[in-house]
Amino acid sequence: MKIVFYLHLHQPWRLARFRYLDLGTGKPYFDIDRNLDIFRRIAANCYRPTLDRLEVMLRQDPRFRVSFSITGTFLEQAALAAPDVIERIQRLVETGRVALLSETYYHSLAFLLPPPELEEEVALHQQRMEDLFHVRPHVLRMTELVYDDDLARFAAREGFSGMLAEGWEGPLRGRSPNHVYSSVARGVSVVLRNYRLSDDVGFRFSARGWTEYPLTAEKYALWLSRSPGDVVGLFLDFETFGEHHPASTGILEFLSALPSAVAREPNLEWATVEDAVRVPAAGPFVVPEPMSWADENRDLGAWLGNDMQRSAFDAAKKAGTFARSSHDPEILSDWRKLLTSDHFYYMYVSGKGADADVHRYFSSYSNPYDAYANYMNALNDLRRRSLAKARASH
Repeated sequence: MKIVFYLHLHQPWRLARFRYLDLGTGKPYFDIDRNLDIFRRIAANCYRPTLDRLEVMLRQDPRFRVSFSITGTFLEQAALAAPDVIERIQRLVETGRVALLSETYYHSLAFLLPPPELEEEVALHQQRMEDLFHVRPHVLRMTELVYDDDLARFAAREGFSGMLAEGWEGPLRGRSPNHVYSSVARGVSVVLRNYRLSDDVGFRFSARGWTEYPLTAEKYALWLSRSPGDVVGLFLDFETFGEHHPASTGILEFLSALPSAVAREPNLEWATVEDAVRVPAAGPFVVPEPMSWADENRDLGAWLGNDMQRSAFDAAKKAGTFARSSHDPEILSDWRKLLTSDHFYYMYVSGKGADADVHRYFSSYSNPYDAYANYMNALNDLRRRSLAKARASH
């Protein structure tokens, strides 16, 4: 059994408070100082200590492998707030046992926009990976693990050999997520997330009411060993380690102990995403409608599930036409930052329970209606700027 341990690093550019009265004043949309303060805090609690532990794990166990996807907005903030975080990642990549993935540069919903936005964002991300880490990824991960057959075809056209997806029961039709599957696009394999084993760490690790609490590396390695299949995808947010679960929970010690615990199970070995896509496919994986790793429904409802979200996204799509016609790189960059999926995530209002709790945890607003109003004010201002710039150029 190959263990594909994959971690995602992302930070959005959160909006400043932008009122209707601020339209046309030239006020920045994004609260740079606040964003960088947040990044510095998380770097101290999570990024530095976890990257340092991963470096030790790679040095001590030559069999250990890990894979990262890193958004462009994360790298922009890291360069300003904590450039040593980028240096740490560079050292890990230089070992040759850390694979990087491609994705949308702005962690956006570009896959729902007309061409060429998705192509351009992926190309921007590819270029940043080459510039900073001197590698060109061969596996694509869409924002929030969104996947469908059309995206597999896109990956094939762009020359990728694999994609990641959620190991959700619907498309699997009774099959195990612990296999590599073939997509509808020739040459593109699909590596799936085992959401139960991933969520045991990502969501349940510090839950004292969980029947398996406390989770040890030895117990977890035994679960992996007993899980049938060829490949088990453990896909997690990087911030699982030290931020979502603070260091006081023992999460960092759990991480450090994993390689030795895995080494005691003879049927387990580590693999990167690029190793995994070369495993022979166990069968076809057909997904006609988009699915994601977000919320219980595993669809696009986390970002487009209510009228506010759909209204905001439709307005953003229309604003893109004006942003492009302005031929102003700063306006285009601001528009793309407004496409980041987090802004729509903050507008979630559906129901109660675990989904609502997760949305509230990540939101930078007191309620989703404030998120919508603030976003629309900034977007309307960007539209005005775009029109003014386009008129001035004619």
